[in-house]
Amino acid sequence: MILADIKKINQRIYELDTNINRNSKVIFVAAIIICLKTNKDFRDSSKLTTLIDFNSSEIKPIDQLIKFANDGIDGIELQPETKEAVKNSFKLISGVNTNLDRDRFLFQKFLKDFISNDFSAITPSDLFFETLYMEIDKKAEKSDAGIVLTPIFIAQLMIDLADIDYKKDVIADLCSGTGLFSLLAYSKMLADMDADYNTNKITKEESNYYHKKLLNSIIANDNEPKMVTLCLANFLLKSLNNNLIYCKDVLNLEKSSFKIDDERLQPTKAILNPPYEDNYKPVEIIEKNINLIKDGSNNNKVVVIVPPQKFGQKKEIFSRILNISTLEIVIKTQDDLFVESGKAQPASIFVFNTSKPHKKDDVIHYYDFTDTGYVYLKDSGLVDKNKTYEDKKTYLLKKIKEGNKKAISNTEFIRTWEKFYDVNKEIETDAQIDPSKIKTNKEEADITLENVTIKKMLLEKQKLIDSVGNNFKDEDGSFEKYIVNILSED
Repeated sequence: MILADIKKINQRIYELDTNINRNSKVIFVAAIIICLKTNKDFRDSSKLTTLIDFNSSEIKPIDQLIKFANDGIDGIELQPETKEAVKNSFKLISGVNTNLDRDRFLFQKFLKDFISNDFSAITPSDLFFETLYMEIDKKAEKSDAGIVLTPIFIAQLMIDLADIDYKKDVIADLCSGTGLFSLLAYSKMLADMDADYNTNKITKEESNYYHKKLLNSIIANDNEPKMVTLCLANFLLKSLNNNLIYCKDVLNLEKSSFKIDDERLQPTKAILNPPYEDNYKPVEIIEKNINLIKDGSNNNKVVVIVPPQKFGQKKEIFSRILNISTLEIVIKTQDDLFVESGKAQPASIFVFNTSKPHKKDDVIHYYDFTDTGYVYLKDSGLVDKNKTYEDKKTYLLKKIKEGNKKAISNTEFIRTWEKFYDVNKEIETDAQIDPSKIKTNKEEADITLENVTIKKMLLEKQKLIDSVGNNFKDEDGSFEKYIVNILSED
């Protein structure tokens, strides 16, 4: 479905109820889709709109729709907490909380049009709810705040960084929101599998086996009922296993929580964007994800986007994280990535490998991806204005894969006496941290790119000083001129 049609859906809901809030809008659409996916008869628009009595003076039409959605929920396999959360979220759109059916003729027309036109236009590759939610977000008042979703282009990058293998991986999306990471991970695995089949790398029998396996390879969890409802609607659209959607505090999840037919399912990759507010314990959530997927395998990874200073603020927990996993990659993202939230801090992407503890001689690779090509436009959000993002992402992934940044970087900065005080803002560097010092050393726990860069500069400067035995002589006056130039700058 194209963006223009999603915008029209948003506008048509507004015409039903001019005071409806953003969360109720998406729950309303989710309720309709849950009806259509759990009862195929309803895909005939006349069926649902005939069963709903639009002239009833006892039960409002919107409440009748909610009843059909609840019936659909009762007819599918769901975790008990998930079922309760979804039903509770429907209360947001009840007749006492919205005026969706104020004009009953218009309400009936909306349902018919959505079933006949909009629902059939949603394709398997669409990120329908994510686009709808973000479109509504742009027009939401601050008092009508909702969940801040991960921009789709960054979420896709995080999927790429997870090195997902469709043959063996089970993906944990445990701060799922709408289930964006779930959908992208599933699409990635499905595309890779189809590519292998089309190039004769797997047989038809193997393809059938993996098709079935992939439907049970995504585990989602969120403790916010509205988000669980949207995630369920997304799972229904993709035909993923609804019984692998949980509604719990992520910190209370255990490995034994994940089961299919009483057989435990072991997640191998976790991809998440935890809440950033300290009272939601983002670093503890990261530690929990690492513990949940750690099983002794070599390529189990946790990919997370979070403000880097969070680790330094929780040194004790960060130390525990490094005792069970290796921090391999840090990618600094643009400062306005979550600008629409009005309060989110600049964040970086971190890649942890759970195969072994972090040692002090392990190298952390830092990358600067603040120039993604996306720019923030007030009325449109983040936009790939010049269509350069894919090229920039490809270049970043090439650097990460090859591991030798200096061989393919545009510039290589070498500190000299003439550049003694220079700050190379484009620097992409390697760093090492000593996990045994994290608890007690504030500088060691500060893993922001800025701090790592400063420490690298100090080391380079000390090497220059040591190289002349602390007896530097400015024989040609170049260093003095350099200092004068710096002091004379505005």
